[in-house]
Amino acid sequence: MTLKTTNIALLGCLLLQACGGNSATAPTAQETGVEPVFEITQHALLASLPVDDDPTDNTFQTLDGRGFDIDLFEGEKVFVNFWATWCAPCIREIPAINNAAAELADEGYIFLFASDEDTDTIDVFLQERQFPGNFIKLNDYFSSYGIGAVPSSWLLNVNGDVVQTWAGAYEWDSEEMLAQIRNIEPVE
Repeated sequence: MTLKTTNIALLGCLLLQACGGNSATAPTAQETGVEPVFEITQHALLASLPVDDDPTDNTFQTLDGRGFDIDLFEGEKVFVNFWATWCAPCIREIPAINNAAAELADEGYIFLFASDEDTDTIDVFLQERQFPGNFIKLNDYFSSYGIGAVPSSWLLNVNGDVVQTWAGAYEWDSEEMLAQIRNIEPVE
């Protein structure tokens, strides 16, 4: 094994170890005593989609079997957070993302939480944690989309172009991160 190959393998192990912390250390919404900023509901567009015979024909699917692609949100700015139920940093940043979603709700942003885990696993997690938000399933592995670590996030402009990416967990409701999200390129 070459030094370069060893370094790449070591980096991959470190990334997985960083996200593989004990998810039990992240408190549930009930444990924190913090009321969710908004109710646990799907975005109206997601809720209005027909249930598919095979929702895996699309890039994403709702947890109740409605397949869709990101172009569903054409004309909106879309923030997609890629996360996993086993990833402690992912779980810790969900409340901050929900706060950012509430802060930017009147500015044309849609926030989505995408996991490549099966819908049953995501459902059980959400029943235990009771996090609000638009939780969806990515119908392929993260790596198929160039996502090498979770959490990772994308910001898409109104044309559906990825204009910003972040790898790692952030305080999404901080002024600095809200400014980065708002600093989306102008549409020509």
